[in-house]
Amino acid sequence: MTDLFSSREAEAAIARIEQQVAEAQVRAVQAQQVQADIDAVRASATSPRREVTVTVDAAGRLAGIRLADAAYELRTDALERLIVETAGRAQVLAGEQALEITRAAFGADSPIVGHLASELDREPPSQPMGFRV
Repeated sequence: MTDLFSSREAEAAIARIEQQVAEAQVRAVQAQQVQADIDAVRASATSPRREVTVTVDAAGRLAGIRLADAAYELRTDALERLIVETAGRAQVLAGEQALEITRAAFGADSPIVGHLASELDREPPSQPMGFRV
């Protein structure tokens, strides 16, 4: 009788493990799709008077800048500031898109969503960094 009971327990344990493996495979496929969707995110912002349009990806990396003729009439420091401000706005939009993709995939209460939301809430630098090569 104990062999039969042990056999049932073993079968139940195997079934639970197989179910967990199947669920993990579904989550892996879902995570790959979320990553692909986030990789495809592009967001653009345009300055109020349309001198500058900046496009970024979900990570905030610069994907493009378009300068209208009016941009060349600005002082250099004003144009620099306008590009940084417009890029910042595009980054917010891209972040919101990535957050929505993540929320739809994992649910609003997911720790992944919470982490991404906290990253998006961080303040950007207030001044352009002035990189030189």
